[in-house]
Amino acid sequence: MTNDTEQAGDAQPAEHSDNEKSKLPERDDDARKQGPNDTPGKKSGEGEPDVG
Repeated sequence: MTNDTEQAGDAQPAEHSDNEKSKLPERDDDARKQGPNDTPGKKSGEGEPDVG
């Protein structure tokens, strides 16, 4: 390990690309009170079995 040509101190910072194809679509749910997996009209956790 002493013959390593690249030391940890020589590492370059990672480059991040802002590729248009890798962006997530905008979601229009800022005012949403429930998670996306909750059924609309039900309160959060309603109908789930009790823990314990």
